[in-house]
Amino acid sequence: MRKTIIMKAVDLCKSFANNGGQNHVLDMVGLEIYEGDFTVIMGSSGAGKSTLLYALSGMDRPTGGEVYYRERCISHLKEKEMAALRAGEFGFVFQQAHLVSNLSLFENVTAAGFLDKKKSGREVKDRAEKLLLQMNVEKAMNRLPSQVSGGEAQRAAIARAMINEPGLLFADEPTGALNKRNTQEVLNLLTGLNEKGQSIVMVTHDIKAAIRATRLLYLEDGKVIGEMSMPPYRSEEAKSREKQVDAWLSSMEW
Repeated sequence: MRKTIIMKAVDLCKSFANNGGQNHVLDMVGLEIYEGDFTVIMGSSGAGKSTLLYALSGMDRPTGGEVYYRERCISHLKEKEMAALRAGEFGFVFQQAHLVSNLSLFENVTAAGFLDKKKSGREVKDRAEKLLLQMNVEKAMNRLPSQVSGGEAQRAAIARAMINEPGLLFADEPTGALNKRNTQEVLNLLTGLNEKGQSIVMVTHDIKAAIRATRLLYLEDGKVIGEMSMPPYRSEEAKSREKQVDAWLSSMEW
């Protein structure tokens, strides 16, 4: 069965000025993201993983090439149009939760929901409560970020990312600042969302996170040089998947 392309990059480039020259972080990248996939981007430090994620999601402008979302070129949208697209169609989870410090977890989630304008205030609040329950932080929903654990804050950040029912969820090292137990909880939540049909693009350097992928891309020197597909994650297959991913990464000279 042919998969639906939800996002496509064509000859994507990103350069930065460096001591009078140009540092080419992304070099004519071409790739497709498929609806319903859990796509993981890996590569060595400095390969351009986060830069690629930001260029795909419209958080940063590429210096060349185009990004298409649902067949619409989004690379040259005006900033107001891009902001509306990000608010309504994309969700973001970062290494740090980046919650607003003087708002409760519930208020952080609803504040993002009010940006989209498609739902009434009651609908936003109801969905926020449902998501915080799904993320297992309902008991802490009225606390400030400083009053909860790192894992609770990150799970609230996932709820915030999902409040507007995004077509694509972008995650940049979402477990990088968490301990082992919280890492597993966050990965289980992301896997559960993907099982329900959520399309996810995640950058990670952690093999235990990468095994959750249905598709792996390997980036080196700003180019995609490798790809591997896997069936949906099953916990009982974790060790065998880890060996498989480790062998693939070794073939990429990771």
